[in-house]
Amino acid sequence: MSINTNIRPHMPFGENMSHAMLAPLRFIDSVFQSIIAANRMAKEVEMLSLASDRKLASVGVSRDEIVQYVAQKSENFRVIAG
Repeated sequence: MSINTNIRPHMPFGENMSHAMLAPLRFIDSVFQSIIAANRMAKEVEMLSLASDRKLASVGVSRDEIVQYVAQKSENFRVIAG
């Protein structure tokens, strides 16, 4: 027997309507937050790419692992080990 866990509690019409009307704004906000996070990651990748091999070694990352290292540290773009 399966249970539907997608059932939401009943909301008054006004709350439900405002929730639905704000959904596009929440989506746009999440898109902008993702762009901001991606830009931060790109800047960090660029800075590490310009760093010396000695500096990279002190961080514990090799040049070919920079992107994976930055993505692993990111809150928004976690690398899932497979």
